Amino acid sequence: MKLSRTVALACMIFFTTAVVFPGAADAGWFGGLFGKKAAPTAPSLADIYPVQNEQSFENVAKVFHKIPFNNPELEYSILLPKDWQSKDAIQSAPLGNLGHEIISEVARYQSPVINTMTAVVVIQSIQLDHEITAKDWLRNYVYSNSCTMQGKMTAAGDKRAEANCITTTNGNVLYTHALAAINGNNLLLVEFQTPLYLTGPLEFLAKKALDSFKFILVTARPIENQKVFSFANAVKFSYPASWTPNALDIGDNNSMSMQLFNESKGKGKKKQINGMIRFVVIRRDSETSLRKAAFKLKDYFNNFLGLDFKKLVSSQRPPAASRFVFARDEIYQVSTKNATTHDQEVRLVTLGSKSWYVFAFLLTPEADDNFYTWACNTRAFDMVVKSIH
Repeated sequence: MKLSRTVALACMIFFTTAVVFPGAADAGWFGGLFGKKAAPTAPSLADIYPVQNEQSFENVAKVFHKIPFNNPELEYSILLPKDWQSKDAIQSAPLGNLGHEIISEVARYQSPVINTMTAVVVIQSIQLDHEITAKDWLRNYVYSNSCTMQGKMTAAGDKRAEANCITTTNGNVLYTHALAAINGNNLLLVEFQTPLYLTGPLEFLAKKALDSFKFILVTARPIENQKVFSFANAVKFSYPASWTPNALDIGDNNSMSMQLFNESKGKGKKKQINGMIRFVVIRRDSETSLRKAAFKLKDYFNNFLGLDFKKLVSSQRPPAASRFVFARDEIYQVSTKNATTHDQEVRLVTLGSKSWYVFAFLLTPEADDNFYTWACNTRAFDMVVKSIH
């Protein structure tokens, strides 16, 4: 039987199309001839990990609770998904350039497998010897451990701070959400660590977990015990117990002074001075003035300490008691006449009441020279200034 030319031509077109466009049958006739398949869509964050909003977090959240070393000031709780598992803590390790302090891992929580990978929350503890803010402690920890900061560090008061950073551990690149929280003289470091690939999918969970972390028994106790010093009936203040009083000159009630040293053990038995706070208190009378008192202090800086003031870094009003009618807080960068030493920082607080002029200043290494020492010194000085009354 012979086919008509029209039918034969139609059959030839059909079989030719089937060969040239093998996907045409799947895509549809016109899709195969004149279009193309839609590109596969990338998996959403929820496809990789479902906890991406408040409701999904509440549905899976479980309280994990612990009292490390049976210390009530370390008792904490944190919210994590209920399918996370508590793992054995890893052995304690020294903390780089933070002196002789030891950081101890007290808890470790691990996620189930997510796209062949797992995330982990590590909680570590350290006892602090010197006053320092959580923000400065965390900044020093990040820099000391060769972490690359991501974004800005944030702080909620002096005792809680957070930062994000990227680090490489055993060849693995990790994104870490870190929280430092201080309670008394105890600090807990909470690190939510994820493989870099899971940073986006687990970002919401990391924030919720760190936000949920809290101490059960919160104390207002400072890191160090505080001692009290009085200049007769002129000025009274408190200072951290690790600072040593020195060079007391209180024989003349019209002009008094004293110093506090932040000391550490140097080579042999000799102690090394890491910072100094000095008070000068002068009674106001007809023969004194703020200008004359400031000139005497400048002479002390120049001729006794051998300091040259290079520049004024900042000037503002300090937190001062209401009885002081004048108050100024200034920060200077200074250099010494000994060219072998680094530049230093002077923080000078000037107070004036109806009866007294009060000068309090801190001499400390700069932050770029020794950040941890600078952080402890400036924190101690801030506390001293706030306590003056």
